[in-house]
Amino acid sequence: MIQKIYIPKDKGLRQIINFISYVEITSEDHFDGFTAIFPNATSNLVLSLDKDIYINHSLTEHSLYASCASTVAFLPYIGMKFMTVQFNSYGLYYLNPIPAQELHDSLSDPNIFFSESDLSRIKCQLKELTSIEQKFIALELFLVQRIELTDLDSRLPFAINALKSKQYVSLDKLSESLCISNRGLQKLFKKYVGMSPVYFRRIARFNHAANFILNHPDLSLTNITYECGYYDQAHFIKDFKKFGGVSPSTFSSLKAKCSDFYNYNLKDIDTLDHN
Repeated sequence: MIQKIYIPKDKGLRQIINFISYVEITSEDHFDGFTAIFPNATSNLVLSLDKDIYINHSLTEHSLYASCASTVAFLPYIGMKFMTVQFNSYGLYYLNPIPAQELHDSLSDPNIFFSESDLSRIKCQLKELTSIEQKFIALELFLVQRIELTDLDSRLPFAINALKSKQYVSLDKLSESLCISNRGLQKLFKKYVGMSPVYFRRIARFNHAANFILNHPDLSLTNITYECGYYDQAHFIKDFKKFGGVSPSTFSSLKAKCSDFYNYNLKDIDTLDHN
């Protein structure tokens, strides 16, 4: 697999985009079924540079997964080429000021943010360019020309970092630090992130747990439960299945990887369990 990550050079873009990536599946790669990708409360634009991509239960040439909160799966094949733009948890709002809660955990066509002609034009350009670096620069310029970045609300990165921290911070304390009420904090997250602060923290804790499982394969689920801040093992398993689609024990037994997201091989998409 060829996988390259590009951090935008434009300072404004770096405030709302984590990275741009290029992925190409080669003949040396071996896949058995789908690749399942864990959510991390970001928004991701996917542009295929080859055939349509089979994502979840549909074929698409481009898609936008907004405020992702559940596992998605795509079907890789030799020769697959695609690029992704990962917006941070509040970045998509600055592309088009649609309240993020209206798009929460949705996989949709990006034409709500870009015209079809613009999408066709940039995809043709990306396909024609020979080097990956040139593709990155072209896609960055495309985004810079279409994003009207007003002053970023500085409360957002502060709140996001606080809720992702291993050091627990109560919502009361966080609201006080931001000089807003609890209700104001809720509204801020619903508008820009698409979910409540509590729900966001659950996703962040889930990702921390996935990382912990990969890095501590010999630890028991009981130890991982308490290391990751869950009240009990039943609560941990329920949350892991809700966001990951599999139980923690199943995930630890699969060929899991950590790249842009935590991911694992999945033979049948219908086995994903979000209950």
